[in-house]
Amino acid sequence: MGLLKSLLGGGHHGGHHGYNRGHGGPVYDAGVPASSAPAGAACPSCRAMNATGARFCQNCGVSLAPRACTQCGTNLAMNAKFCGQCGNQAS
Repeated sequence: MGLLKSLLGGGHHGGHHGYNRGHGGPVYDAGVPASSAPAGAACPSCRAMNATGARFCQNCGVSLAPRACTQCGTNLAMNAKFCGQCGNQAS
């Protein structure tokens, strides 16, 4: 049976998606094993996947390091105008 046919639901395995329980663990819908999925974090601005440990997005250049509140040190959300912990205005 061809790969395309099995991905489209042909053959005796049917049109299952997600986990492939009988053949070595989770498999993404595209047939890529979970262990070979890209590691790292998604960019908070453009959502591109980046390598583990990257300090800047490899697609748009946005810093991947979280901003910290200048008053209390709490990590701030990407577009936060104020700290959610102490209310200090983000700079």
